[in-house]
Amino acid sequence: MAPLVLPPGLYGIVDPTLGDPLAQARLLAEEGAAAVQLRCKGWPRDRLLALAEACRGLPIVVVVNDDLDVAVAAGLPVHLGQGDGMDPTIPFGRSTHTPEQARDPGAAAYIGFGPVFGTTSKETPWSARGPVMLAAAVRASPVPVVAIGGISAETLPAVRAAGAHGWAVIGAIWRAPDPRAAIRALLR
Repeated sequence: MAPLVLPPGLYGIVDPTLGDPLAQARLLAEEGAAAVQLRCKGWPRDRLLALAEACRGLPIVVVVNDDLDVAVAAGLPVHLGQGDGMDPTIPFGRSTHTPEQARDPGAAAYIGFGPVFGTTSKETPWSARGPVMLAAAVRASPVPVVAIGGISAETLPAVRAAGAHGWAVIGAIWRAPDPRAAIRALLR
């Protein structure tokens, strides 16, 4: 598998509770997002693998969330949390929540940092980190930092000012009345 090179910009996350994840991934690719993460919590392995294989040919970086076996089977990178064990032998990203975690990402190609702002898309024991802590994580990290958590067109200027390489978004896209327009606003 080739090394993971994450282009800067929008890192869209699909949410099957808010629509068809394949259609969501295709829309992100059509609109020019940098990457898409397939976050389909609770899906059976065969269903997630079918989605990953269907997305593999999209002209966008495709990352499987939390399922190393599916990522390996599909030939895609994986995104792992802090508690997901040792560094895998395939390209991966890792979630972080503090500048100290950001400083030592292991062999991760990028890190996710957050939640930057409050979020309703995922249960988390972490309080909002804020743009100041995001900037500290960016300075500490030897790899690109993707900000996540409560990011919208309104909060994006603070994320960009903090130096984030990318911004991961779920709710501001898939809960919007016009997801295409929301994606475009996050790409400006």
